[in-house]
Amino acid sequence: MTPYLHPIIGAVGLLLLGYVASLGFRMRTARRGRAALSASHARLAPIAYGIVLASWLIGAASTLWLRADLEFASSLHFRSGCAMAILLTGSALTARAMRRGSAGAREIHPWLGALAVLLAAAHVATGLRMMP
Repeated sequence: MTPYLHPIIGAVGLLLLGYVASLGFRMRTARRGRAALSASHARLAPIAYGIVLASWLIGAASTLWLRADLEFASSLHFRSGCAMAILLTGSALTARAMRRGSAGAREIHPWLGALAVLLAAAHVATGLRMMP
């Protein structure tokens, strides 16, 4: 495993996460094409979530096994990654509840996604400091 695997996969995941978020934002105000935006958002969101979780796991593993210069789980980057994974898990759970008709989940879901995207910007900034 190369130390650059995590940043590369992470960048792909965060770019996709940003695109999924843009679909969600556009869907809220769309007059036409809302169904297509919703379908794309619902199809791509689990992929982005999976990539972000895989990147989190690869980052943790590379810190343990490849980066003797870093202490495991002590950085702001690690904490922001954990927080982003928690927010996206909440977003995935509320998406499931929305499909079952939960009005509360419909209110919470966009906020979780928006917070995750905002946190992603801070996560990138904290990660750039740690690049090998």
